[in-house]
This record gives sequence, C-alpha cells and structure tokens, in this order.
Amino acid sequence: MAHGTYISSSSIFGLGYFHERNFIALPLRHVRAKVTIKESCAQVKLTQTFGNDAKTPIEAVYVFPVPARAAVSGFVMIKQDGTRIVGVVQEKAEAKATYDTAVAQGKTTSLMGQETPDVFQVSVGNISVNEQVEIELTYSTELAEDEDNDSIRLHLPVHIGARYGQSPSTLKSTSTATIGSVWKIFSSSSFRNNKAPFMEFAISVEATSPISKVGCPSHTISTELGPDPALPNAKALPFSNYARVNLTSESALDRDFVLTIKSAGLDAPRCIAELHPKHDTIGMALSLVPRFSLPDVKSQEFIFLVDRSGSMHGGRIAAASKALAIMLRSLPHMNTYFQIGSFGTSATLLWQRSRPYNQETLDDATRHVDGMEADYGGTEMRRALEMCFKHRRTDRPTSVFVLTDGDAWDLNGVFREVKDAVDAAPSKAYLRVYCLGIGNAASTAMCEGIARAGNGACMMVTEQESALTGKIARLLKAARTPLISDIKVDWGRPASETKNAMNGDDDFDMVSVTSENMVVEETKKKSLNIFDESADPTKVDSSPFPPPVVLPPPPAVQTSPATIQNLSPVFVWKQVPQTVCLRGVTEDGSNIELSIPVTLSQLPILEDAPPALHALAARKIVQDFEDGRHDAMIRNGNEARFTKDLFLLKRTIKAHIVRLGKTYSIVSSHTSFVAVDEFGKKRGSQIVARDVVVYGGSPPQQQLVPTKSAEGAMTFDYDEFDFDEGSQEEYSARGQISVKKVVKVERRVPAAGAKESQDPLERLARLQAFDGAFSLKALQVVKVDEKKAKAALPTGLQDEVVATIFAMAFIRKTMNSIKDADEKAPWEGIFDKAKMYIEASGHPVDNLIAKALKAL
Repeated sequence: MAHGTYISSSSIFGLGYFHERNFIALPLRHVRAKVTIKESCAQVKLTQTFGNDAKTPIEAVYVFPVPARAAVSGFVMIKQDGTRIVGVVQEKAEAKATYDTAVAQGKTTSLMGQETPDVFQVSVGNISVNEQVEIELTYSTELAEDEDNDSIRLHLPVHIGARYGQSPSTLKSTSTATIGSVWKIFSSSSFRNNKAPFMEFAISVEATSPISKVGCPSHTISTELGPDPALPNAKALPFSNYARVNLTSESALDRDFVLTIKSAGLDAPRCIAELHPKHDTIGMALSLVPRFSLPDVKSQEFIFLVDRSGSMHGGRIAAASKALAIMLRSLPHMNTYFQIGSFGTSATLLWQRSRPYNQETLDDATRHVDGMEADYGGTEMRRALEMCFKHRRTDRPTSVFVLTDGDAWDLNGVFREVKDAVDAAPSKAYLRVYCLGIGNAASTAMCEGIARAGNGACMMVTEQESALTGKIARLLKAARTPLISDIKVDWGRPASETKNAMNGDDDFDMVSVTSENMVVEETKKKSLNIFDESADPTKVDSSPFPPPVVLPPPPAVQTSPATIQNLSPVFVWKQVPQTVCLRGVTEDGSNIELSIPVTLSQLPILEDAPPALHALAARKIVQDFEDGRHDAMIRNGNEARFTKDLFLLKRTIKAHIVRLGKTYSIVSSHTSFVAVDEFGKKRGSQIVARDVVVYGGSPPQQQLVPTKSAEGAMTFDYDEFDFDEGSQEEYSARGQISVKKVVKVERRVPAAGAKESQDPLERLARLQAFDGAFSLKALQVVKVDEKKAKAALPTGLQDEVVATIFAMAFIRKTMNSIKDADEKAPWEGIFDKAKMYIEASGHPVDNLIAKALKAL
C-alpha cells in the first residue's frame, strides 16, 4: 500500500487543503498568463489568484508545472490591498527556515522551490479569512524548433500527468507520498466571479520577418495580426511582423498549450546579446538549426526502446507502433544492426542481441511491433536503459531511440544511467540517445534530459498531432549523421583580455566532475544497524559542520554547454562583440567554420525579474553543474590540484549553483524564492494544517483508490495496475515495489485477423523490402494496373523495378501536396531508400519517374 492524500471522488476539484481528514476548498479563482515572444525566446508572467473561504487563517501548498528548459526568475506575492511582496532568492534550506519562522510569527509569507526541473511547489502561509492572494511567477524559456522550416514551438505546460515511482522527498514532507493522480484546475462557481473566465492566455509575438503562419495544435485560439494598438509607435511598426494570440476558458485546460509560429529566417544562425542593467556583464545566446550536408555513418546499430507502461494505453501505443513499423523501413540496408526493446515494470528485448538488417529480421520485427500493447505496468525506465546499454554492440556506433510519455519521477537515476553509458563508450563506437516525448502531459524534464545526457536530440508530440511518424523520421535522420567534434565558439573577446581575466584567479583548486585522474580514498566498510534502540532520533548530531566552501570570483566567461564552450555564456564584460565564430571538425577531419553577427536583444526587462538572457544563461550553467559537465573551482591557498574528497566536490558544486541562483535570481535545485510580509498585520489565530493539491489536468485512467488501514489512516491500494507476467514484484508495508528480474526476451505475435491499415503511407512502408525495393503489390496502393504500369516504362524492366518506380512516383506526387515538413519526413525516408535501390540497378531514376507520373 502507498500512503497518500489523494481524493478519488470526481466531485472534488480545485485548490484546497485537508483539516481533520475533511477536504476544504481553497478555490483557485483565476489563472492569467501573459507571454512575450521575441528572438526565439519567450517571457512568461503567470498570475494565479486564490482565496480563503475558511473561518480561520490557513496555509496552502500546491504544485504546478513549468517547461524544463525555463529559468524561473521572478516571484511576487500580491495581497488583496495591492501590496507587492517581492521574493528573494536564498539557499534552499535557508529559504525554508525563513518561511517557517514567518509562518510561526503569524506573517503572510510564501515559498517557491523546484522539485524537479519541470515541477515546482509553492507554499502560501497565513492567508487571512476571506482574503484573496495573487502569486505572480516570471520565467523565461527557449523556444524549440518545430516541424516546418523557419518555425518555432511554444509549449506551456498546464498539466501534471500521473508519474511512476517515488516523488521528491520535499513533496513527501507535506504528507503526500506520491503525485499520482491528475487534477483539474477549476473552482466552484460559488467561490469565484462568473463574469470573468477562469483562465486567460495573452501572447504577443514579434518577428524580424513577416509571420506566415500561427497555429495551435492543442486548442482553439483567437489570432490577430499586427502590433498591439496600445504601443506608442504601433502605426510605424511593420504590420505583418506582429501577431496577438488569445485564449480564454471557463474551466481548466485538460492538456498542455502548444503554439507554433512560422516566419522567414527563424532557422538562420543568430547571436543575441543582452547588457545587464546593474552588473557589468553581457548575456549572449547563440542559436542555429544545423543544415550540414554530411554522409551517413557507414555502419551503425539502432535500438528502439518503446514505453509500454499503462500510461501509454490507447492512442499513444497505437501511434508509436505504427510509426515504428514505418521507420524500420528507413534504416540503411547495408552494415546495419537493429534491436527493439520494450519496458514498463519489466524490460524485454526482441532478440538476445541486435541482428543484421535484412528481409527476414525486418519481417520478424514488424510482426513484433504489430503485437505491441501497453501492458507492462509501471515505468522502470532506468533499468530498461541499463538493459539496452549492456546488450549493445561495441564495434560500431549505437543510436538508442526512446519513445515514452516520460511519466516517472526517477530523473537523476535515468540521467546518470545515460551519461555513464555515453562517457564509457569507445570513441569509435560512440553512443547517442534520442527521445520522443508522446502525449498531452509528457515530462519535458525527463525527455529533454535523456537527450541532453545522451548527446542526442528530443522532440515532443501531443496526442492531437499527426506528426509522430515524421518526428521519429527526423530523429532517425539526425542519428545517421556523423558526429561533429571539437566544437568551439570564438565569442569575439580579445584573447589578451580573456587570458588576463582568467589568470587573475590562480589561487583555486580545480575540482573536475569528469576527470579520469580523480582518486577516491577508500574507507573501511562497516555494518550499520538501521534500527538501533540506543539511538535517539530527536538528538542533534554534535559533530562539527564542515567549513563553508570558499569560491573564487566567477570566471570572465561562463558558458553552457561547458563541454563545447558555446551557446549560453555570461561575460564579465561590457563591450558587445560584432561577430562570433563557430568552429568544429567532422568525423573525416574536415573543418567547419561559421561567422554570425551579434545583435542587441529587444526582450523587455520586466519589473521584479532579471534580464531574460542572463537568467537563461545562468539556468543553463546550473544545469551543467547538475549534470556533472562543469569544472568546479574552490580556493585553497596557491596550490592547484584535483581533490580526492567527493564530499567536498558535492558541496563545491552546490556553492556554485547557489551563487548563480542568488546573482541572477533564479530557482534551482539548491535555491528557492521566499517572500515575507514584514509590515502587514500578524495573524493571531492558529492556522489550519496544510496539504498538497496538484495543479494538473484531467482525471487519470489508473488512479489510487482510498481504503482505511487498521490504524484508521487514509491509505491507497494500486488499482488496475498491470505487471508483466515474467517479472516478480514484492510489496513492502509502505508500498515500495521491488522487481527481482527485469530482463527477458519477448516473442509476441499480433492477433489473427487484424484489420489492414488504410493509410497509404503505412501500406507502402510495409510493402517495401529492406533494400528499398517494392513488389508488384505496391501497384494496388498506387492504384495503377500492372499492364498499364509496364506499358508506361521501357520494356525488359524487372517487376521490382517497375513497382519501385511507380511507388516513387506516387510518393513524389504525394509529397508535392504536403506542406508540413514532419508529414513529409517519413515519405522522404521511403523514397530515398527506393532511390538507392534503383540507382544500384543502373537505371535513370528521374527519367523513369517522369514516365510513371504521366501514367498516374
């Protein structure tokens, strides 16, 4: 059993707390998001209004999502009388102590901290009777590349899906064991003003070129072209470069909000510089969409790892299976090995080891994919990845593709598993890991983190989008491209200044997270008694605390990613360079060089928040520290050496993160915001005990069902939780699940009489042989008679050549009518492979396709 505080009754919604085992509504009355999009970045100001209808002051705690790549940099509590209490960043434990002290003193106070990179928790203490409180959050986020060329994608999460495993300990400290259910955010009509909508999104878009398309695959929106008439110079601004998007809703959104924008030049390399208004620093962001014409990797292993947990039921697993069946046909037909893995509570492989790609193995894999169902129970992703890495080949590069909704809490364990495997891979048999996030509430932190740790790429797709197959095709295309190594950026700063600035801080130790020379001093192992009756749990350890870590001044240039020294630097410097230069080396030794002009940022500097690019750059550097990809520096006289003390290393990394968080006002794994009303009226009444309610979406398909334990406490059983037959689970008294064995080989055949797909893409893909050829059955999909097809082409051609030419003609005709790049991608993969087959046969491809097109 798992102890918790969830409600299974569908009649209870909104924000609230428990008092003496009774649920008391604390209605979330209004949610307003104001978004500004410029230069491939977005600034979001999220305001949430809620009130206290209880008869006593209360303390409420709630959880809400943010994009994993966002830098949360502003936190303001606004009282009903309009008083703004601006939050300050403190070290996490210090902020918690400040908050608890203020609550005990009867002061209105609030605390915001990071639980995972995409899940935050806010506590609001001493909310007076009949008082309304607003919490205003500000964050900046990068915008992802979308499926079309010159298009970007804004993803605003409003939904936390059911997640498998142990939730962060700080969430448990508020008497909740796991965040398992998914909640709707709306308040009862008796608690809020019916005249105003519950949720409002107002998005302002500014582009450097005319906007050609604004789309929203998740919701129905209102769109107006042109600048905001309220701007003082609105009439002088280029009309087609601006757009305004609005969304209002009387109730909660049941899925994340996604907005796509297309404008010429969005893919062009760009470097934006931002001057800090208070510090002598420059924040810079370099972005580009790579368009290198490089040959494919000559020999490679491909492993597809499919999430088949219960949360992938229905449309998700069906779409993943269809996409995988198609993409298996896009693998290179020479020097290729491939494997398919499935995971949930257990993990399985199709074969003991990956097999050569040929017609026999392709047919075997297709039958396996057609029989896939979401029947594997939980989401033990780390063990599944460990299985894949253990069974990979080490005589050639390997690319692993993870298809998942990312609904698991074990972020650090998964990332560590991926990073360790990538770091341990031989240089000639490197490992890359790609991730496709599927669903309306896929964890961006999990999916993007897997790709980041795996030196791969991540794409997200909602259940309303039809581009899942296309996104897998784009990831596959990226995996077939060889590595570009030794990437460096010349940020345009004179070398002499950089050298002098760096040499000014020579009294520090280098503590390298990834150093191969690090030596860990062995300590003598001893047995520990986990239940020692002589131990007093209330007694504080009297051993002295370790001395605080003393850091040198920050280096002149702080960059992220640290390993390639590019993309998001912060300079201790006030002169903006004119250009930056990106350099790299391809696998065959060819040099790549690209000069990019620098422009000043036009993003507004918001009240009570740091400049956006500085916050984003600091967030990226913190992320590198958390990922173990940054060297950590400490002072130690004039001697420089690698430390042997891993405890010191951990504290040093924490000190760097805390300094970055305080300097640039961002929330991180080691910093939190706290806001205390020092001058307001103190509350004399005793506050009601708090509890957690989740800011989420629609009710889950599998949920925890409440029961009463022998002691009368509220507990929950796992209901409708399927486990794989081949695994063995043990349940402890606290609901922990232990899987004894998770690796096996699966052979599953699809059900007899399965209905044939009517999708021409899927039908053609299934008829394509491993080497790219088609049989005459393809003419049925193309809808041309065999006799007519052969008459349209020169005599003497083999049946496979005729069928392949007509399939290619049909594909080309189809692609000409498709504008969406992601929809085109799988068709292109089938076409390119067929083209290789015809070229190898020595026939003129374009000439034969032209003849076939006339006959279609």
